[in-house]
Amino acid sequence: MTGACETDHELMAAVCRGDLSALGILFDRHHARVYALCHRLTGDASVADDLVQESFLRILKYRKGFGARAAFTTWLYRLVRNVCVDHLSAEAKVRRRAERVAREQQHVQERNDPVESDPRLETLRSALYALSPDRREVLVLSRYEGLSYAEIAEVCGTTVGAIKVRAHRAMRELRQIFEELELER
Repeated sequence: MTGACETDHELMAAVCRGDLSALGILFDRHHARVYALCHRLTGDASVADDLVQESFLRILKYRKGFGARAAFTTWLYRLVRNVCVDHLSAEAKVRRRAERVAREQQHVQERNDPVESDPRLETLRSALYALSPDRREVLVLSRYEGLSYAEIAEVCGTTVGAIKVRAHRAMRELRQIFEELELER
């Protein structure tokens, strides 16, 4: 029987043994974090809800792939990132990028977000969603989720140097888009 004081590693060991109540505890612990990441990467609350469910199903499906080599949260972020990337790739095949950006801007409504009261923050959010998914994800993981470049590199399956370059380019493009949007206002 699992208890609320068990570590994520202990809970994953229980999940590997078939204890679904351990998965429930992990869901309770990490649901908000997973939802926030999915929402920020996709820009759509209803899609984020679906991706959270898919993420926890994948935890169950790929439970044997979890090892004590990495922190559970790093493994979780990688899994959730892959769920989001899969979704975004499928979406890109159906819609052009401009249509997706317009839909994301229209449907983004984060709860208790001060963006609604500050037009510059709304412009910043619009600029963030205008970035390509790979550039957006590095900014979301570093700025919103507080991951280090080393952790992001592990989540994304690349090098720290590649993440630093991606982050630099993403910030430069974000700044340019923001300035263009500000001029249009």
